[in-house]
Amino acid sequence: MQIIVDHSILAKTRAEEHPADVWGKFFVPPYFDTLGLKTATKSTYLVGKRGCGKTMLLKYLDYHSLFSRNRTSIPPEEIEHVGIYWRVDTQFCNSMKLRGVEEAEWSNTFNCYFSLAIAGEILRSLKYIASSSYSGFTSAQFENMVLPSAEDYSFSADPSELESQLEKTRKSFSLWISNISTAIRPLLPPGKDFLDSLIGDIRKVRGLEKICFYIYVDEVENLISYQRRVLNTYLRHSQQPLIVSFTSKELSDENGTTGRESISATNDYNLCYIDSLMSDAESSCFFAEVFLGNLDIAGDNADSSLLKLVRDPSSLEIRRAKTHREDILNKVKLKFPTREHKQFAADALDTPRIQNILRDRISKAIFKKTTKLTAEQFLGEGFPAEAKAVLPALLNRPNNRPEFIYAELEKYSKNNSGKFDNWIHNNLFGSLLELYRPYRTYCPLYSGFDTFFSMSNRNLRHFLILSYKVLEMSELEDEPGDCFSIETQARAAYEAADQLIREIKTFGEFGEQLRSFVLRLGNVFKTLQTAPSMSEPEQNQFTINSGERSLSHEESQFISEALKYAILIEKLETKAKSTASTDITDFQLNPIYAPYFMISYRRKRKIELSVENFYTLAMGTEDQYSELASSVYRKSELQAGSQLGLEL
Repeated sequence: MQIIVDHSILAKTRAEEHPADVWGKFFVPPYFDTLGLKTATKSTYLVGKRGCGKTMLLKYLDYHSLFSRNRTSIPPEEIEHVGIYWRVDTQFCNSMKLRGVEEAEWSNTFNCYFSLAIAGEILRSLKYIASSSYSGFTSAQFENMVLPSAEDYSFSADPSELESQLEKTRKSFSLWISNISTAIRPLLPPGKDFLDSLIGDIRKVRGLEKICFYIYVDEVENLISYQRRVLNTYLRHSQQPLIVSFTSKELSDENGTTGRESISATNDYNLCYIDSLMSDAESSCFFAEVFLGNLDIAGDNADSSLLKLVRDPSSLEIRRAKTHREDILNKVKLKFPTREHKQFAADALDTPRIQNILRDRISKAIFKKTTKLTAEQFLGEGFPAEAKAVLPALLNRPNNRPEFIYAELEKYSKNNSGKFDNWIHNNLFGSLLELYRPYRTYCPLYSGFDTFFSMSNRNLRHFLILSYKVLEMSELEDEPGDCFSIETQARAAYEAADQLIREIKTFGEFGEQLRSFVLRLGNVFKTLQTAPSMSEPEQNQFTINSGERSLSHEESQFISEALKYAILIEKLETKAKSTASTDITDFQLNPIYAPYFMISYRRKRKIELSVENFYTLAMGTEDQYSELASSVYRKSELQAGSQLGLEL
């Protein structure tokens, strides 16, 4: 069994849980060399959903990591990219509005505040670089450095004294913001002019002639519109040696600047959607590398060959080789084993309680019809388990006669021919979920590396949470570390989904409402699956294409929030149930929540919602939702056997 020395490493699934210096902890993603961030001559706008890895990427590019104390040799060209990671203090920045002050004045104030914050970071970065192993700039040089332009703004030319003055000014500014009507407003450095002057002085110092500062503003979407316009102005006029770049969960809709210009991706910045930079094949291999690499770190094997590869940007070509990918995936799949669905069906029917559940459902289905056949005949020993598992769904469909089903069952058992092959393909997954539902709170279908990867929906954080839960439970059960049991994986999937659903309430101002929506929508899909006929067994998507009105602004904003936090996943329309359909967008419930409701994580079927019923799910009262939920089951049964979509 592999001994986990530092289990807490594996529990850190958010970049915010790591220190500023992530050197040795950052795994270079496959797309890193395509970004060109360290040599960029204009701004970059990184857009990516929560958990895609953008914040960890910025922490790696920050000076704390690239000039890390843990880095024994730093190349001379590193000075050409001094990254500064600046995460927006949402609460503080949101206090800079109204309160008897005109927006134009707030705009100027925020501009000065930004330069104050960044100037302080620039000075701290120089002190940090001077004490690192970088040979081009020493502590002695820092102590002897003079920044004469600072005196033009009534500050000291000595870097250490200047840093102290800027910090004191920042505190005075915070005091003024908190007591705007009574405190004295401090004098602030005048925005970009101050930064340009400061950097001009720095580039005159021997060894710093080529220094460039790259400011990465994280979560820019949380700023007030006028603040975004200020930063848009910085972005539009960015050029070496000062380049300001953004990140956000979604592309900001504020393109204006403090002048008359607007910013555009074509001319002013490189727009990069992180979620689309990797193919599924690249993502699955990278996720496996991260997990196996974290195991090496936790197991006190920090110099493993894998870690050397994933930490080194120059090794990307080696990692892209087919042999490397196959080796990594084989290793991770040995740790996260699973079985084929047909084998899961055999395992289920070997369980007496599940066999009794199946027998009872078959008996109830044929009781409604005129037939001499019995449940015991359908459960004959010669019939394959995967065929038996789907029998309740087939026998509950109005147009299916028991004798016809039995004849097809015999045909399939003899030579794998007939209609059962298609029935099993379409219904086995949903049938197994329904058989396991009353037996236990977890299902073995939620096991295996490929399943975990699918449920994570290419979200690294979600994958790590799933994996960490497996490790946690495996250690509690004292399982061998080289292979996690299917049962442990399934239980961990449920626990991870439960944790992530509880976390939703922290997602901004709509948090509690979003959590309620997920619980309601998940239970709707769960209710649909419990319909005995199971004509549509794997529903986890919806589209809004009917109703007596259009979506309101509030409803559209709610959908936008759900997409921003990846609670819903926007997809191109799947094949419509009707040639007259005008659907344009499908929304899938994030598959990471599937184990909680014991519904499918696979993107298969959808339901059609009216605008009014979407409102009920998102914003309706409990009584309105209860009425809707009770009608779902009835309508699904009325349409059993029909090829029409469910219209709620």
